[in-house]
Amino acid sequence: MHSAALLTCLAVGLGVCSGGGALPTRQQLRDDPPFNATVMNIFASYFLKNINIGGKGGVVASPDTTVPSGGSYYYHWMRDGGLSMRAVWLNRNSSLIPNADALMKSYISFTLCDQSQSDPHGIDIRGEPKFNLPNCDVFQGGWCRPQNDGAGIRATTMIMYANDIMADQKDYVTKYLWTSDGSYNGGAIKFNLDYVAGAYKENTCDLWEEVQSTDFFWNRMNHRRALLLGAQFAQSMGDSQAAATYTNAAQDITSNLPSHWTGQFIMESQNRQKDAAVICALNNGYAGDGVFGPTDSRVAATISAYNDLFFNAYPINAADNNRGVPGILYGRYEGDHYENGNPWILTTANLAELYYRGAQETLARRTLPDAEAMTHFRKILGAADDAVFTVEEFGRALVSQGDGVLLRIKYHVAGAGYRLFEQLDKVTGYEISAYDLTWSYASVIEAMRIRGNAVSLL
Repeated sequence: MHSAALLTCLAVGLGVCSGGGALPTRQQLRDDPPFNATVMNIFASYFLKNINIGGKGGVVASPDTTVPSGGSYYYHWMRDGGLSMRAVWLNRNSSLIPNADALMKSYISFTLCDQSQSDPHGIDIRGEPKFNLPNCDVFQGGWCRPQNDGAGIRATTMIMYANDIMADQKDYVTKYLWTSDGSYNGGAIKFNLDYVAGAYKENTCDLWEEVQSTDFFWNRMNHRRALLLGAQFAQSMGDSQAAATYTNAAQDITSNLPSHWTGQFIMESQNRQKDAAVICALNNGYAGDGVFGPTDSRVAATISAYNDLFFNAYPINAADNNRGVPGILYGRYEGDHYENGNPWILTTANLAELYYRGAQETLARRTLPDAEAMTHFRKILGAADDAVFTVEEFGRALVSQGDGVLLRIKYHVAGAGYRLFEQLDKVTGYEISAYDLTWSYASVIEAMRIRGNAVSLL
Protein backbone atom coordinates (compact mmCIF):
# COMPACT_ATOMS: atom_id res chain seq x y z
CA MET A 1 0.00 0.00 0.00
CA HIS A 2 1.12 3.56 -0.73
CA SER A 3 -0.13 6.50 1.31
CA ALA A 4 -1.31 9.30 -0.95
CA ALA A 5 0.58 11.75 1.24
CA LEU A 6 3.84 10.05 0.28
CA LEU A 7 3.21 10.01 -3.45
CA THR A 8 5.70 11.79 -5.65
CA CYS A 9 3.35 13.81 -7.82
CA LEU A 10 3.81 14.23 -11.53
CA ALA A 11 4.95 17.68 -12.50
CA VAL A 12 3.04 17.58 -15.78
CA GLY A 13 0.00 16.09 -17.36
CA LEU A 14 -2.60 14.50 -15.14
CA GLY A 15 -0.60 14.03 -11.95
CA VAL A 16 -1.76 14.90 -8.46
CA CYS A 17 0.27 18.03 -7.93
CA SER A 18 -0.06 21.36 -9.68
CA GLY A 19 3.66 21.85 -9.96
CA GLY A 20 5.55 18.76 -8.87
CA GLY A 21 6.78 17.60 -5.50
CA ALA A 22 4.72 16.29 -2.62
CA LEU A 23 1.00 16.73 -2.26
CA PRO A 24 0.47 20.39 -1.24
CA THR A 25 -0.43 21.08 2.36
CA ARG A 26 -3.68 22.82 3.25
CA GLN A 27 -1.70 25.98 4.03
CA GLN A 28 0.02 25.91 0.66
CA LEU A 29 -3.34 25.55 -1.08
CA ARG A 30 -4.72 28.48 0.91
CA ASP A 31 -1.69 30.70 0.32
CA ASP A 32 -0.98 29.94 -3.33
CA PRO A 33 -4.09 29.88 -5.55
CA PRO A 34 -3.60 29.55 -9.31
CA PHE A 35 -4.81 33.13 -9.76
CA ASN A 36 -4.03 35.73 -7.10
CA ALA A 37 -6.25 38.64 -6.11
CA THR A 38 -4.61 41.00 -8.61
CA VAL A 39 -5.30 38.69 -11.53
CA MET A 40 -8.84 37.97 -10.35
CA ASN A 41 -9.55 41.69 -10.32
CA ILE A 42 -8.24 41.92 -13.88
CA PHE A 43 -10.62 39.15 -14.91
CA ALA A 44 -13.50 40.86 -13.14
CA SER A 45 -12.80 44.22 -14.77
CA TYR A 46 -13.02 42.76 -18.28
CA PHE A 47 -15.99 40.60 -17.30
CA LEU A 48 -17.99 43.54 -15.95
CA LYS A 49 -17.38 45.57 -19.10
CA ASN A 50 -19.55 43.00 -20.88
CA ILE A 51 -22.41 43.23 -18.37
CA ASN A 52 -25.35 45.67 -18.47
CA ILE A 53 -24.64 46.97 -21.96
CA GLY A 54 -25.93 50.50 -22.43
CA GLY A 55 -27.40 50.36 -18.94
CA LYS A 56 -30.23 48.18 -20.27
CA GLY A 57 -29.25 44.85 -18.69
CA GLY A 58 -28.01 42.87 -21.67
CA VAL A 59 -24.84 40.76 -21.57
CA VAL A 60 -22.62 40.80 -24.62
CA ALA A 61 -21.06 37.44 -25.45
CA SER A 62 -17.92 39.23 -26.61
CA PRO A 63 -17.23 42.73 -27.92
CA ASP A 64 -15.50 41.13 -30.92
CA THR A 65 -17.42 41.81 -34.14
CA THR A 66 -14.97 40.21 -36.59
CA VAL A 67 -14.34 36.63 -35.49
CA PRO A 68 -12.93 34.83 -38.58
CA SER A 69 -15.36 31.91 -38.61
CA GLY A 70 -18.11 33.23 -36.37
CA GLY A 71 -18.61 36.84 -37.44
CA SER A 72 -19.89 39.17 -34.75
CA TYR A 73 -20.31 38.04 -31.14
CA TYR A 74 -21.89 41.34 -30.19
CA TYR A 75 -25.21 39.86 -29.09
CA HIS A 76 -26.96 38.80 -25.92
CA TRP A 77 -27.19 35.01 -25.96
CA MET A 78 -29.87 33.80 -23.54
CA ARG A 79 -27.63 30.93 -22.38
CA ASP A 80 -24.44 32.94 -21.94
CA GLY A 81 -26.29 35.80 -20.30
CA GLY A 82 -27.97 33.56 -17.75
CA LEU A 83 -24.73 31.84 -16.78
CA SER A 84 -22.78 35.10 -16.65
CA MET A 85 -25.35 36.77 -14.41
CA ARG A 86 -25.30 33.72 -12.17
CA ALA A 87 -21.57 34.31 -11.74
CA VAL A 88 -22.31 37.96 -10.97
CA TRP A 89 -24.78 37.08 -8.24
CA LEU A 90 -22.88 34.17 -6.71
CA ASN A 91 -19.76 36.32 -6.39
CA ARG A 92 -21.58 39.33 -4.93
CA ASN A 93 -19.95 38.94 -1.53
CA SER A 94 -16.43 39.02 -2.94
CA SER A 95 -14.51 42.14 -3.80
CA LEU A 96 -14.84 41.25 -7.49
CA ILE A 97 -18.45 42.23 -8.16
CA PRO A 98 -19.78 45.56 -6.85
CA ASN A 99 -23.44 46.51 -7.27
CA ALA A 100 -24.58 42.96 -7.99
CA ASP A 101 -28.15 43.71 -6.96
CA ALA A 102 -28.44 46.61 -9.39
CA LEU A 103 -26.90 44.52 -12.17
CA MET A 104 -29.39 41.73 -11.54
CA LYS A 105 -32.33 44.13 -11.69
CA SER A 106 -31.09 45.50 -15.01
CA TYR A 107 -30.71 41.96 -16.34
CA ILE A 108 -34.24 41.08 -15.25
CA SER A 109 -35.54 44.18 -17.04
CA PHE A 110 -33.80 43.00 -20.21
CA THR A 111 -35.32 39.53 -19.74
CA LEU A 112 -38.84 40.93 -19.31
CA CYS A 113 -38.27 42.97 -22.45
CA ASP A 114 -36.95 40.18 -24.66
CA GLN A 115 -39.64 37.69 -23.66
CA SER A 116 -42.48 40.14 -24.28
CA GLN A 117 -41.99 40.21 -28.06
CA SER A 118 -43.81 38.40 -30.82
CA ASP A 119 -41.37 35.98 -32.38
CA PRO A 120 -40.56 36.67 -36.05
CA HIS A 121 -39.49 33.07 -36.76
CA GLY A 122 -42.64 31.22 -35.83
CA ILE A 123 -41.23 29.72 -32.63
CA ASP A 124 -41.75 30.48 -28.97
CA ILE A 125 -39.78 33.59 -28.04
CA ARG A 126 -38.27 31.65 -25.12
CA GLY A 127 -36.57 29.34 -27.61
CA GLU A 128 -34.72 32.15 -29.35
CA PRO A 129 -30.94 31.95 -28.98
CA LYS A 130 -29.92 35.59 -29.06
CA PHE A 131 -31.00 39.22 -29.02
CA ASN A 132 -29.60 42.49 -30.29
CA LEU A 133 -27.86 44.98 -28.02
CA PRO A 134 -28.36 47.32 -26.30
CA ASN A 135 -32.07 46.85 -26.97
CA CYS A 136 -33.73 43.50 -26.53
CA ASP A 137 -35.07 42.90 -30.05
CA VAL A 138 -34.70 39.42 -31.50
CA PHE A 139 -31.84 38.66 -33.85
CA GLN A 140 -33.61 38.07 -37.16
CA GLY A 141 -30.87 36.42 -39.20
CA GLY A 142 -30.54 32.74 -39.91
CA TRP A 143 -29.46 30.66 -36.90
CA CYS A 144 -29.89 27.27 -35.28
CA ARG A 145 -33.37 27.41 -33.75
CA PRO A 146 -34.97 26.66 -31.36
CA GLN A 147 -32.62 26.46 -28.39
CA ASN A 148 -34.53 25.39 -25.31
CA ASP A 149 -31.74 25.47 -22.71
CA GLY A 150 -31.60 29.22 -22.15
CA ALA A 151 -34.97 29.60 -20.44
CA GLY A 152 -34.10 27.08 -17.72
CA ILE A 153 -30.64 28.52 -17.22
CA ARG A 154 -31.88 32.03 -16.66
CA ALA A 155 -34.79 30.80 -14.53
CA THR A 156 -32.29 29.09 -12.22
CA THR A 157 -30.28 32.29 -11.97
CA MET A 158 -33.34 34.39 -11.19
CA ILE A 159 -34.60 31.89 -8.59
CA MET A 160 -31.25 32.07 -6.81
CA TYR A 161 -31.58 35.84 -6.80
CA ALA A 162 -35.21 35.82 -5.67
CA ASN A 163 -34.53 33.44 -2.80
CA ASP A 164 -31.72 35.63 -1.56
CA ILE A 165 -33.65 38.91 -1.65
CA MET A 166 -37.08 37.62 -0.61
CA ALA A 167 -36.81 38.70 3.02
CA ASP A 168 -35.99 42.31 2.17
CA GLN A 169 -37.42 42.78 -1.34
CA LYS A 170 -40.52 40.61 -1.58
CA ASP A 171 -42.43 43.39 -3.33
CA TYR A 172 -39.89 43.32 -6.16
CA VAL A 173 -40.18 39.54 -6.46
CA THR A 174 -43.98 39.61 -6.62
CA LYS A 175 -43.99 42.50 -9.09
CA TYR A 176 -41.50 41.17 -11.63
CA LEU A 177 -40.49 37.57 -10.98
CA TRP A 178 -43.63 35.74 -9.82
CA THR A 179 -46.76 37.83 -10.17
CA SER A 180 -50.15 36.94 -8.75
CA ASP A 181 -52.10 39.18 -11.14
CA GLY A 182 -50.77 37.61 -14.36
CA SER A 183 -48.69 40.63 -15.33
CA TYR A 184 -45.44 39.94 -17.18
CA ASN A 185 -46.89 36.55 -18.19
CA GLY A 186 -46.78 35.49 -14.56
CA GLY A 187 -43.34 36.96 -13.96
CA ALA A 188 -39.88 36.35 -15.40
CA ILE A 189 -39.30 33.18 -13.38
CA LYS A 190 -42.68 31.55 -13.94
CA PHE A 191 -42.83 32.35 -17.65
CA ASN A 192 -39.48 30.67 -18.26
CA LEU A 193 -40.22 27.66 -16.06
CA ASP A 194 -43.56 27.09 -17.79
CA TYR A 195 -41.70 26.94 -21.09
CA VAL A 196 -39.17 24.43 -19.75
CA ALA A 197 -41.93 22.21 -18.34
CA GLY A 198 -43.57 22.10 -21.76
CA ALA A 199 -40.57 22.09 -24.09
CA TYR A 200 -37.95 19.87 -22.44
CA LYS A 201 -38.75 16.92 -24.73
CA GLU A 202 -38.83 18.93 -27.92
CA ASN A 203 -36.23 19.03 -30.66
CA THR A 204 -33.57 21.67 -30.00
CA CYS A 205 -30.14 22.82 -31.06
CA ASP A 206 -27.14 21.88 -28.94
CA LEU A 207 -25.03 24.08 -26.70
CA TRP A 208 -22.67 24.83 -29.62
CA GLU A 209 -25.53 25.58 -32.04
CA GLU A 210 -24.53 22.96 -34.59
CA VAL A 211 -26.58 19.77 -34.25
CA GLN A 212 -30.11 18.96 -33.09
CA SER A 213 -31.66 16.37 -30.81
CA THR A 214 -34.50 15.88 -28.37
CA ASP A 215 -32.16 14.57 -25.68
CA PHE A 216 -28.98 16.52 -24.93
CA PHE A 217 -27.43 15.85 -21.53
CA TRP A 218 -26.57 19.55 -21.17
CA ASN A 219 -30.16 20.60 -21.74
CA ARG A 220 -31.66 17.88 -19.56
CA MET A 221 -29.41 18.61 -16.57
CA ASN A 222 -30.09 22.34 -16.76
CA HIS A 223 -33.82 21.73 -17.25
CA ARG A 224 -33.89 19.42 -14.25
CA ARG A 225 -32.12 21.87 -11.96
CA ALA A 226 -34.43 24.69 -13.00
CA LEU A 227 -37.55 22.60 -12.49
CA LEU A 228 -36.49 21.30 -9.08
CA LEU A 229 -35.64 24.78 -7.87
CA GLY A 230 -38.76 26.07 -9.55
CA ALA A 231 -41.00 23.57 -7.77
CA GLN A 232 -39.65 24.67 -4.41
CA PHE A 233 -39.99 28.32 -5.34
CA ALA A 234 -43.53 27.90 -6.67
CA GLN A 235 -44.54 26.19 -3.44
CA SER A 236 -43.06 29.05 -1.43
CA MET A 237 -45.13 31.45 -3.54
CA GLY A 238 -48.30 29.49 -2.82
CA ASP A 239 -48.64 27.99 -6.31
CA SER A 240 -48.97 24.26 -5.64
CA GLN A 241 -50.28 23.57 -9.15
CA ALA A 242 -47.15 24.96 -10.81
CA ALA A 243 -45.01 23.18 -8.23
CA ALA A 244 -46.61 19.85 -9.15
CA THR A 245 -46.14 20.50 -12.86
CA TYR A 246 -42.46 21.27 -12.43
CA THR A 247 -41.91 18.31 -10.11
CA ASN A 248 -43.48 15.88 -12.56
CA ALA A 249 -41.35 17.17 -15.43
CA ALA A 250 -38.19 16.99 -13.29
CA GLN A 251 -38.98 13.40 -12.31
CA ASP A 252 -39.42 12.45 -15.95
CA ILE A 253 -36.04 13.95 -16.79
CA THR A 254 -34.43 12.18 -13.84
CA SER A 255 -35.70 8.83 -15.05
CA ASN A 256 -34.18 9.46 -18.48
CA LEU A 257 -30.73 10.68 -17.43
CA PRO A 258 -29.16 7.22 -16.88
CA SER A 259 -29.59 6.51 -20.59
CA HIS A 260 -26.71 8.93 -21.22
CA TRP A 261 -24.30 6.56 -19.50
CA THR A 262 -22.64 4.38 -22.15
CA GLY A 263 -20.85 2.12 -19.68
CA GLN A 264 -17.61 4.05 -20.28
CA PHE A 265 -18.58 7.72 -20.20
CA ILE A 266 -21.55 10.08 -20.06
CA MET A 267 -22.54 11.06 -23.57
CA GLU A 268 -24.07 14.35 -24.63
CA SER A 269 -26.37 12.78 -27.23
CA GLN A 270 -26.48 9.92 -29.69
CA ASN A 271 -25.30 12.19 -32.50
CA ARG A 272 -22.58 13.95 -30.45
CA GLN A 273 -21.30 11.51 -27.86
CA LYS A 274 -18.00 12.78 -26.42
CA ASP A 275 -18.69 16.43 -25.79
CA ALA A 276 -17.39 18.74 -23.06
CA ALA A 277 -20.91 20.11 -22.79
CA VAL A 278 -21.27 17.14 -20.41
CA ILE A 279 -18.51 18.53 -18.17
CA CYS A 280 -20.20 21.94 -18.15
CA ALA A 281 -23.58 20.33 -17.38
CA LEU A 282 -22.12 18.52 -14.37
CA ASN A 283 -21.38 21.98 -12.93
CA ASN A 284 -24.08 24.32 -14.21
CA GLY A 285 -26.87 21.75 -14.15
CA TYR A 286 -26.05 19.93 -10.93
CA ALA A 287 -28.92 20.17 -8.47
CA GLY A 288 -26.85 19.20 -5.42
CA ASP A 289 -28.87 16.06 -4.80
CA GLY A 290 -26.35 13.40 -5.81
CA VAL A 291 -27.73 12.79 -9.31
CA PHE A 292 -24.54 12.74 -11.37
CA GLY A 293 -22.66 14.40 -8.54
CA PRO A 294 -18.97 15.29 -8.86
CA THR A 295 -17.68 12.12 -7.16
CA ASP A 296 -20.10 9.72 -8.88
CA SER A 297 -18.20 6.82 -10.48
CA ARG A 298 -19.78 7.67 -13.85
CA VAL A 299 -18.53 11.24 -13.57
CA ALA A 300 -15.03 10.05 -12.68
CA ALA A 301 -15.03 7.63 -15.63
CA THR A 302 -16.17 10.45 -17.91
CA ILE A 303 -13.37 12.76 -16.79
CA SER A 304 -10.88 9.98 -17.40
CA ALA A 305 -12.23 9.26 -20.89
CA TYR A 306 -12.39 12.93 -21.82
CA ASN A 307 -8.86 13.51 -20.52
CA ASP A 308 -7.63 10.85 -22.93
CA LEU A 309 -9.64 12.35 -25.79
CA PHE A 310 -8.54 15.94 -25.42
CA PHE A 311 -4.94 15.23 -24.47
CA ASN A 312 -4.48 13.35 -27.73
CA ALA A 313 -6.51 15.83 -29.80
CA TYR A 314 -4.26 18.85 -29.26
CA PRO A 315 -0.46 18.91 -29.73
CA ILE A 316 -0.24 21.79 -27.25
CA ASN A 317 -1.06 19.41 -24.40
CA ALA A 318 2.02 17.26 -25.03
CA ALA A 319 4.13 20.37 -25.62
CA ASP A 320 2.99 21.83 -22.29
CA ASN A 321 3.81 18.57 -20.55
CA ASN A 322 7.31 18.70 -21.99
CA ARG A 323 7.70 22.25 -20.66
CA GLY A 324 6.61 21.14 -17.19
CA VAL A 325 3.30 23.00 -17.31
CA PRO A 326 0.68 21.11 -15.25
CA GLY A 327 -2.91 20.39 -16.19
CA ILE A 328 -4.67 19.73 -19.48
CA LEU A 329 -6.60 21.80 -22.02
CA TYR A 330 -10.10 20.72 -23.09
CA GLY A 331 -11.91 21.56 -26.29
CA ARG A 332 -15.55 21.21 -27.21
CA TYR A 333 -16.08 17.75 -28.68
CA GLU A 334 -14.50 14.93 -30.60
CA GLY A 335 -13.87 15.98 -34.21
CA ASP A 336 -14.55 19.71 -33.72
CA HIS A 337 -13.70 21.76 -36.84
CA TYR A 338 -14.78 25.28 -35.82
CA GLU A 339 -11.73 27.53 -36.20
CA ASN A 340 -9.87 24.30 -37.02
CA GLY A 341 -10.78 22.70 -33.67
CA ASN A 342 -8.94 24.00 -30.58
CA PRO A 343 -8.97 24.00 -26.78
CA TRP A 344 -11.52 26.33 -25.22
CA ILE A 345 -10.93 28.29 -22.03
CA LEU A 346 -14.48 27.85 -20.76
CA THR A 347 -14.54 24.06 -21.09
CA THR A 348 -11.09 23.79 -19.52
CA ALA A 349 -12.14 25.99 -16.60
CA ASN A 350 -15.23 23.83 -16.17
CA LEU A 351 -12.99 20.79 -15.75
CA ALA A 352 -11.16 22.62 -12.96
CA GLU A 353 -14.47 23.53 -11.34
CA LEU A 354 -15.60 19.91 -11.45
CA TYR A 355 -12.44 18.84 -9.62
CA TYR A 356 -13.05 21.52 -7.01
CA ARG A 357 -16.65 20.41 -6.63
CA GLY A 358 -15.43 16.87 -6.05
CA ALA A 359 -13.09 18.12 -3.34
CA GLN A 360 -15.83 20.23 -1.76
CA GLU A 361 -18.29 17.33 -1.68
CA THR A 362 -15.75 14.89 -0.26
CA LEU A 363 -14.62 17.27 2.46
CA ALA A 364 -18.16 18.28 3.38
CA ARG A 365 -19.36 14.68 3.66
CA ARG A 366 -16.12 13.46 5.26
CA THR A 367 -16.42 10.33 3.11
CA LEU A 368 -14.38 9.11 0.16
CA PRO A 369 -16.09 8.23 -3.12
CA ASP A 370 -17.01 4.57 -3.63
CA ALA A 371 -14.45 1.98 -4.73
CA GLU A 372 -15.34 2.15 -8.42
CA ALA A 373 -15.04 5.92 -8.47
CA MET A 374 -11.70 5.77 -6.62
CA THR A 375 -10.32 3.46 -9.30
CA HIS A 376 -10.97 6.13 -11.90
CA PHE A 377 -9.75 8.94 -9.67
CA ARG A 378 -6.45 7.15 -9.02
CA LYS A 379 -5.85 7.05 -12.76
CA ILE A 380 -6.80 10.72 -13.10
CA LEU A 381 -4.48 11.68 -10.24
CA GLY A 382 -1.58 9.57 -11.45
CA ALA A 383 -1.66 7.59 -8.22
CA ALA A 384 -0.70 3.95 -7.76
CA ASP A 385 -3.49 1.40 -8.11
CA ASP A 386 -3.22 0.55 -4.42
CA ALA A 387 -2.81 4.14 -3.17
CA VAL A 388 -4.75 4.85 0.03
CA PHE A 389 -6.18 8.31 0.68
CA THR A 390 -7.58 9.90 3.77
CA VAL A 391 -10.52 12.20 3.16
CA GLU A 392 -8.34 15.28 3.54
CA GLU A 393 -5.60 13.90 1.29
CA PHE A 394 -8.12 13.18 -1.42
CA GLY A 395 -9.62 16.63 -1.05
CA ARG A 396 -6.19 18.23 -1.34
CA ALA A 397 -5.38 16.05 -4.35
CA LEU A 398 -8.52 17.17 -6.20
CA VAL A 399 -7.93 20.83 -5.36
CA SER A 400 -4.39 20.49 -6.63
CA GLN A 401 -5.66 18.77 -9.76
CA GLY A 402 -7.99 21.67 -10.44
CA ASP A 403 -5.16 24.10 -9.78
CA GLY A 404 -3.06 22.36 -12.40
CA VAL A 405 -5.80 22.89 -14.99
CA LEU A 406 -6.10 26.59 -14.19
CA LEU A 407 -2.31 26.97 -14.16
CA ARG A 408 -2.23 25.65 -17.71
CA ILE A 409 -4.75 28.33 -18.69
CA LYS A 410 -2.65 30.88 -16.81
CA TYR A 411 0.47 29.88 -18.72
CA HIS A 412 -1.20 30.75 -22.01
CA VAL A 413 -3.08 33.93 -21.05
CA ALA A 414 -0.56 35.77 -18.87
CA GLY A 415 1.25 37.16 -21.91
CA ALA A 416 -1.97 38.79 -23.11
CA GLY A 417 -2.42 40.63 -19.83
CA TYR A 418 -4.89 38.02 -18.55
CA ARG A 419 -7.52 38.81 -21.14
CA LEU A 420 -9.51 35.67 -21.84
CA PHE A 421 -10.36 34.74 -25.41
CA GLU A 422 -12.63 31.96 -26.56
CA GLN A 423 -9.94 29.52 -27.66
CA LEU A 424 -6.25 28.61 -27.48
CA ASP A 425 -4.49 27.49 -30.64
CA LYS A 426 -4.07 23.72 -30.51
CA VAL A 427 -0.45 23.90 -31.69
CA THR A 428 0.98 27.17 -30.34
CA GLY A 429 -1.28 27.78 -27.34
CA TYR A 430 -1.79 31.41 -28.33
CA GLU A 431 -5.21 32.91 -27.67
CA ILE A 432 -7.45 33.02 -30.74
CA SER A 433 -11.03 33.61 -31.88
CA ALA A 434 -13.34 35.97 -29.95
CA TYR A 435 -11.53 38.15 -27.43
CA ASP A 436 -12.88 38.96 -23.96
CA LEU A 437 -15.41 36.14 -24.11
CA THR A 438 -17.78 36.73 -21.21
CA TRP A 439 -18.40 33.03 -20.67
CA SER A 440 -14.65 32.42 -20.38
CA TYR A 441 -14.41 34.99 -17.58
CA ALA A 442 -17.54 33.65 -15.87
CA SER A 443 -16.18 30.09 -15.97
CA VAL A 444 -12.83 30.99 -14.44
CA ILE A 445 -14.42 33.22 -11.80
CA GLU A 446 -16.86 30.46 -10.85
CA ALA A 447 -14.12 27.82 -10.73
CA MET A 448 -12.17 29.99 -8.33
CA ARG A 449 -15.25 30.55 -6.17
CA ILE A 450 -15.80 26.81 -5.83
CA ARG A 451 -12.11 26.37 -5.11
CA GLY A 452 -12.45 28.79 -2.23
CA ASN A 453 -15.37 26.79 -0.86
CA ALA A 454 -13.36 23.57 -1.04
CA VAL A 455 -10.20 24.98 0.51
CA SER A 456 -12.21 26.44 3.39
CA LEU A 457 -13.16 22.88 4.35
CA LEU A 458 -9.56 21.70 4.65
